[in-house]
Amino acid sequence: MGKTRVPGVLGRPALASVAGAFLVLAGPGAARATTNVDIPASTDGGISATVRFYKQTVPQPYNPDPTAYFGDRKCLVVYHDYDPTPGCGGFRLDVVLHNVRNQPGYLAGLTSVGGRFAAYADTARTFGCLRPDGAFDHGTSFVVRTTRQQLLDNYFYPDSNYILSWDRNHDSDEGPKFYMNFPPVQVSCPDGMTPTQFGLKVSDITIGIDDPNVFGTTTWSTPGPFYG
Repeated sequence: MGKTRVPGVLGRPALASVAGAFLVLAGPGAARATTNVDIPASTDGGISATVRFYKQTVPQPYNPDPTAYFGDRKCLVVYHDYDPTPGCGGFRLDVVLHNVRNQPGYLAGLTSVGGRFAAYADTARTFGCLRPDGAFDHGTSFVVRTTRQQLLDNYFYPDSNYILSWDRNHDSDEGPKFYMNFPPVQVSCPDGMTPTQFGLKVSDITIGIDDPNVFGTTTWSTPGPFYG
């Protein structure tokens, strides 16, 4: 992982595709554990990161309501709601940046001119149908993939100057926070079967910023994969 140029606009809308082959992921009822990954600094004395992947939400059964702001089928978020919804599913991603206080720009009292951090990931969601006995019917499965999906900002946390202000007023480290709430998918099942999301896979996570004053033009990356 090296220091790379991050364009001013860090990405384009993610491309989605549907694959007919079944993707082997964590099945219904699997534990959704928090996963922490440390990413070393790209240069000696640089900024390292810890990524926390958690709150994976895999709706089972899958019956989203694209118009609902509340309830078990909700897919829309309300004001100051930065979590994946129970109807559409998703995950949370927190980043903690280490050694910011030792950067030359920070020591010089500079503010960031880089705006906000941005995060991207590849995702794969497996859908299909449950038979009446509750078993997943692999013959009905299909996978919805996104490539370089931009994650959603969690409030003001991705603002680079917020992170600098935190570091100057607290002893602990801080960093940007993100989440993903997926759009709904149409899942059609034969009579007697129930639509379900069988699993979630998230890989190739990248967090980046372009800030010449403090953070540099830097990316932190981890291949994963992470599961839900």
